[in-house]
Amino acid sequence: MQNWLEFQAVVMAAGKGSRIPEMTATKPKCLLPVGNKPMIYYPLKLLENAGFRDTKIIVADNYASDIQEEVDNLGFEMNLSFVPIPSDEDWGTADSLRHISDYILTDVIILSCDLITDVDLHKVLDIYRNNNASLVSLYFSPSQDEKCIFTVPGLKSKNKFEKDIIGYDSKTSRLLLMASASDFEETMPISSSLLNKCSNLTLCSKLLDSHMYIMKRWLVNYLLKDVNISTLKGELLPFVVKKQLSKHCKNIEPNEKSIEDEENEKPDIFNISKESDIEANIRSMSSFGNLSNFEEIIKCYACVIDSHIGVRANTLYDYCRINKTIHKLNINLGDEKDKISPEAEILSNQFDKDTCFVGPNTKIMEKTSIKSSTIGSRCTINPKTRITDCILMNGVTIEERCVLQNCIVCHDAVISAGCELKDCLISGNFKVPSGGKHYNEVLTAMDRLMEI
Repeated sequence: MQNWLEFQAVVMAAGKGSRIPEMTATKPKCLLPVGNKPMIYYPLKLLENAGFRDTKIIVADNYASDIQEEVDNLGFEMNLSFVPIPSDEDWGTADSLRHISDYILTDVIILSCDLITDVDLHKVLDIYRNNNASLVSLYFSPSQDEKCIFTVPGLKSKNKFEKDIIGYDSKTSRLLLMASASDFEETMPISSSLLNKCSNLTLCSKLLDSHMYIMKRWLVNYLLKDVNISTLKGELLPFVVKKQLSKHCKNIEPNEKSIEDEENEKPDIFNISKESDIEANIRSMSSFGNLSNFEEIIKCYACVIDSHIGVRANTLYDYCRINKTIHKLNINLGDEKDKISPEAEILSNQFDKDTCFVGPNTKIMEKTSIKSSTIGSRCTINPKTRITDCILMNGVTIEERCVLQNCIVCHDAVISAGCELKDCLISGNFKVPSGGKHYNEVLTAMDRLMEI
């Protein structure tokens, strides 16, 4: 395994999962199952496969021990350090990065815990190196192959997708514009400085932002100076992308300040980004890359991937989609024995092992039919039960004579005898009463209290 001294890695795993609250009411988002692994396995495996030896994982303090216990059981060879942040405070990703700034001594790569991809990380790192970039952001193009037609469990609603607009040079991949489509009604103004900067500007609103960012160490220094920035994607990145178009984006003297920065009373990003004498000497003697690319200090790039898997499992739609297709994808799921745990007891002769995942200490009784489903650990599935296209998280109990189709059953829920559920989402620790018939519903403990 190669030891990366060039970069340090950080995985953001403290998110509350606000877009999927029914599934994260009792468990953190990073531990939700995707295939036979918790979600956080996939970005960590991506880093380990690329040769990283050490990774910092940012977690919410109320779930820190649960996350560490589960991740420790995944068998990673690299050293993993867990850094808790306050769960009762609204910290953004920039706040979290600022919190561990003393640890960050080199350039840094930041990943979200919900990123699932088979991209070769070296390709993204090479874009960063070859251009001496200040910042590289990874995007995925929509793929026809990844489209999957299915019904999302729960209440029927239109799938709302936040659209971001990015503008980049189609020849150089220079990232020149970041905006939210919701900020504009019919037209979007483009500055003359941007048009002068780029004659091959491509505007996209359908790219998926992976929330993977590679950035210079000096950007962490800037966050220490500007404590008003709370998020990376929403605040830091658009600010830095815009700043590179400034006429001041050349080597400047330390005491010089741009008029714009003085008016906004912000720290001078150009002073903070100015390379040291040692860095300048190294650059002058280097034969790596094109030296013309090293003249500007602030340079942002978009790495747009067309032919790889790229999903962020941060919405109910995307979470269901990746779970329904992951057994067909070229994603590292570990050994074949990990797909069906050797510690699971399967007595059914109608169990489709090619399309199912089963966790350890789960018992599937005889006279059951299981197809195209993910079943977590410590589950019990009793006789005369049919389960198709479902996700059962850890500790779920399915009693006799139940039929489940296209359902998500969260941690430690109980489906009582004789229930029939289709296209439903059952929250953690909820017990569905015997004989219940539910279709396109979200069943939570709050719903039960309201009935009582």
